[in-house]
Amino acid sequence: MPTTSPARHSELLRYRDEFPLLSRSVYLNTCSLGARSTRSGSRLQEVLEQWDRLGARAWYTHWLDELADLRDDYAWTIRATGDQIALAPNVSTALATIASALDPIHGGDPAALERLAGGWVQVGTRARPKVITTELDFPTLGHQWLARRALGVELEILRSPDGLSVPLEAFAAAIDERTALVATGQVYFTTGAAVDVGGLADLCHERGALLLIDAYQATGLLPTDVAALGIDLYVSGSLKWLFGGSGSAFLWVRPELQAALEPTTTGWFSAARQFAFEIGTLEYASGGRKFELGTPSIPSAAIARGGIEVLREIGIDAIAERTLDLGDRLIALADTGGLRVRAVRDPGRRGGIVAIEVASPKSAVDGLAAAGVVADYRPGVVRISPAFYNTEEELALAIAALDELVPASDRV
Repeated sequence: MPTTSPARHSELLRYRDEFPLLSRSVYLNTCSLGARSTRSGSRLQEVLEQWDRLGARAWYTHWLDELADLRDDYAWTIRATGDQIALAPNVSTALATIASALDPIHGGDPAALERLAGGWVQVGTRARPKVITTELDFPTLGHQWLARRALGVELEILRSPDGLSVPLEAFAAAIDERTALVATGQVYFTTGAAVDVGGLADLCHERGALLLIDAYQATGLLPTDVAALGIDLYVSGSLKWLFGGSGSAFLWVRPELQAALEPTTTGWFSAARQFAFEIGTLEYASGGRKFELGTPSIPSAAIARGGIEVLREIGIDAIAERTLDLGDRLIALADTGGLRVRAVRDPGRRGGIVAIEVASPKSAVDGLAAAGVVADYRPGVVRISPAFYNTEEELALAIAALDELVPASDRV
């Protein structure tokens, strides 16, 4: 059961002054868009000044180094190295690149999967056309593979027995010798339930499948070691718990796979000698850059680096402890107020989202906004996502406002 003890790491509230949005509203929507730090603003202004002063020369004197530093920053969040990271403008683009590299396995050649997996994944004798995802995953994951049905891809969408999560047993029943890939979230975007990634990786590898994790709802909040967990492919971005705005995302591919995969969706940043400008040859860069496309957005990179700078200073462990404690407190307040919570009660199995069921969630969210409280809605729920910079008093204000807005007849 959620605790009513004070949230740990109250010392982190000293960072509130670095986020201008917090002085203007009770902001409880970090899982849609993290608040911007003043450090991001300063880094953006620096890029604009370089642009005005140097023009295109800024690429060689500053901006290529900035991109390398951003790869290092993203790698830090998942205990990887910067040379393993590919930058992307968004997760959809990163997924498209990966899908293009995996397309050969959908032709049904078992040897192709063995080659792509570097001989690490055991392969049977039948074709592997199947990709598995769940009904709780963000639509991007399913759409990526539905769009490849003409290539022979079969998408299986697992159902949730409780509307909160999908148990490992459901994956175990679905993953078979025809499964090439399981693509699912580290944290489900509506309910905030956290997936047992390590257990799922074991299931996949026992049966010769690869595991792709969409971690957008988790990166920067849940401590993650991608290699130790056995993840094969990992996508995420700066928008949410990295407090870095839109326009910057990244991809990590297990090193054993990096050398074997060859993306057919590509760009000049994926070339080994990109400044040779050779049109008649294609030699991929080594490491993560092999999966990059065109020119990254330098303003977006600067903003993203400002957000991660704050995280590096604090540490993800402390951020996780405080944020999960705030989630516990939010659940307890909602229970006391008679609101119906749709969330995992065990903080060890939850990310930063607490969903509260109402019949008219958009109306409730609009009412909260009018009262100065910013939350979000998804089908059937008001989605609240406090971050380390929120106070317990703000949680109480939000629940009190929601309690007034949602009549008994509108409480599902």
